[in-house]
Amino acid sequence: MSAHMPKEAALKIDKVLNEFGRSPLHGTALADPKSLKANPEIVLAMALDALIKARPISHELTQKTIRKLIEASYHDIDVLSNTSWQDRTMVLQEGGYNRYREQGATNLGELAKLVVEQYDGDLNNLHKKADGKIQKAKILLKDIRGMGDLAVEVFLNNVQSVWPSIAPTLDSRSLKTAAEMGIGTDLDQIYNVLEQDPMRMSWFTNGLSEVRLEKRQDVIENL
Repeated sequence: MSAHMPKEAALKIDKVLNEFGRSPLHGTALADPKSLKANPEIVLAMALDALIKARPISHELTQKTIRKLIEASYHDIDVLSNTSWQDRTMVLQEGGYNRYREQGATNLGELAKLVVEQYDGDLNNLHKKADGKIQKAKILLKDIRGMGDLAVEVFLNNVQSVWPSIAPTLDSRSLKTAAEMGIGTDLDQIYNVLEQDPMRMSWFTNGLSEVRLEKRQDVIENL
């Protein structure tokens, strides 16, 4: 059992959550916490989100691209499976995802194929195959073309909100940010402060990403 977290660190967690916390799929039509369920569309949307955000392009362009993919209903496996490479390229281009659009279009096609052939059209079956274990899930996720370490971390940050068995998890960049701001790196302590709520943990991880991207660490450090 982890030691009790210092009050100052707990206050910083609350501040990150309340001021910078973001819903999984923030900025899209799927971001409403009430609609965030472990259904095939939500989990596939989180995989799309992870694949896009793993590339070194601006936060604004990744957000715009995710919105375009969701607007095109690419989180519906039937829709995604029936798109052509040219279709996917055009949607990515509309999102401003120009530098990686050709590779991205190929990866999206491979994702659809894998989800249909290995998981019967539903990535929740990956969770079942992994027995709900995070380390097994990480290995299986690497079978998705373009899903490297960073993409896996981004996906897990979000999907823990609907796959509670893998919470708490926090990507390595955000863990470093937490350490720098005096929150520390003990996930169990952090999770306890967040009342062991997987949705709150997901909002918190996205909040740390927001702090890092906006370079707002000083707001938290100077509590």
